[in-house]
Amino acid sequence: MPDRIQHIDWMKGIAILCMVQVHTAAAMPLSGVPLDHPLALLAAAIGGMAAPLFVTMSGYGVHISAKNRDREFRDWVNWALPRIGVLVLCQLLVNLIFNVDHGGRFKIFTPGILTLFAISTMLMPIITRLNFRTRTWIWASVILSPLILSGYTGEDLDWYSRITVDGPSEFGTRLILNGTYPALPWLAYIVLGTLLSGIVESRNFAVISIFLGSSMTLATLLISLDNGVPWAMTEGPAVLTFFPANESFLVVSMTILIIVKVALGRIESSPKPNLHRVLGHLAPAGRMSLSIYVTHFVVLGLFVANYDGGPITMAMSFCITILHTLVWIPIAIVYEKRLGWFSFENLIRTLSLKLSK
Repeated sequence: MPDRIQHIDWMKGIAILCMVQVHTAAAMPLSGVPLDHPLALLAAAIGGMAAPLFVTMSGYGVHISAKNRDREFRDWVNWALPRIGVLVLCQLLVNLIFNVDHGGRFKIFTPGILTLFAISTMLMPIITRLNFRTRTWIWASVILSPLILSGYTGEDLDWYSRITVDGPSEFGTRLILNGTYPALPWLAYIVLGTLLSGIVESRNFAVISIFLGSSMTLATLLISLDNGVPWAMTEGPAVLTFFPANESFLVVSMTILIIVKVALGRIESSPKPNLHRVLGHLAPAGRMSLSIYVTHFVVLGLFVANYDGGPITMAMSFCITILHTLVWIPIAIVYEKRLGWFSFENLIRTLSLKLSK
């Protein structure tokens, strides 16, 4: 696929593999593992960057797809409707496969990362019409939304409450404000993806963002040391929190994302064919990230529903997690060549083409 930007497929591949890693690690029946265990810290670091990278690259991809076509209203509907429908269907499948009633983590109507992608698809016809500067201001505003909406983002919710939906009103609240991946503030990563896709429009964007982000990251570390509180935790009292994602977490993770994007872009433009070849193995996984996202939950769902043994060691958990993560690289390479037509990505393309006729 010579017309594709290689390092974007590499980043998408890294993103989906990180998602597999964090979900697999969370499904392992561990007991009494200290938070400062080196493997626990490694898993937390990868897990913390998995969703931000996955969401940002989704924003990048859907923005490029939308921007490459000048559509009237009917054309936008034909483009967006299949994506929204398939994404919502996939979210329901994930919720069924990895349901709390069978040892999983979701309820049937829990909004998740795929419903976030569906929202971004609805908004993309508007976003693509905005210039780079306007999108930058929107991006900054959404980053600040946890601060502005403090008290409404579910700081006091546990996981079970965060995935529980009782009626349309609570569904809307979970979808927008305090679910697992609420639109506010996670749409900030979608907007960042659109900015990274148009980074040539503002060559100073990456430099300024990295400088400011690195300064703020250093500030969060100093605040953590000065106040004697953890720097980062999934939830609870910490400077950076994932549930809910606070403004500090957004800034730090986005700074890392931009650095990775710039680094991989330079690698792609450098004359290093061996490194290109190694990273190229990640590209099929990147192009099939939606299919892998849904399918890996089938594996995890079967595991949590049928495993009846006791807790396993941290070392064993690490080995299982790494194996289950890396095995998707050869699977994606072979599957894309042999059965690439039978995928959720191709289903979206096929439905879009049929509606356009």
